[in-house]
Amino acid sequence: MAELPEGHSSRRVVELIFSSGWGGGGGATPEVEALFRVHSAARAVARFEEARAAARAHGAAARCGADGNEMMRFQCRRGASADVFGAGVDTCRLGASASAVRTFACSAAAHASAGGGNGDSATPSGRRAMLASDDPAAARRHASSTADYDSVDMGNGELVVLDSRAVLPCFLIIYKV
Repeated sequence: MAELPEGHSSRRVVELIFSSGWGGGGGATPEVEALFRVHSAARAVARFEEARAAARAHGAAARCGADGNEMMRFQCRRGASADVFGAGVDTCRLGASASAVRTFACSAAAHASAGGGNGDSATPSGRRAMLASDDPAAARRHASSTADYDSVDMGNGELVVLDSRAVLPCFLIIYKV
């Protein structure tokens, strides 16, 4: 990982995307204290590239084609504080998949999914950690569909990706609630 200093163009973009997910709730937008670029191992990148190629083969969402066929998604582990070692991709079980990953379209929803707002999972200082990841927009199953799929749209911006190799962590955001 490498910390992105304040004023860095990538940091400004990620902070803007992170902050845009907090509007409308009446609460204040959390303060980003630190932002790190995640440097993934070559093996992880290769597995992600395979997932991206498979997504393209499925005719993924047209809006994703211009930026490499992926969408930035957020994930916040329950109990993940500023301890960066506890901020890895968190898997869950969904049906036959033991390596499913819950991701969210906006940062506020990811925060809430990890118990945000109750005060039970943040540190006493209010500091939390969240991953911003790339996720290939592939064959998504909606509740009424019986087609083949590699992710499940749970509604309200939540997407469960059935293969954790299709989620590539890009940024680690340390923020204060």
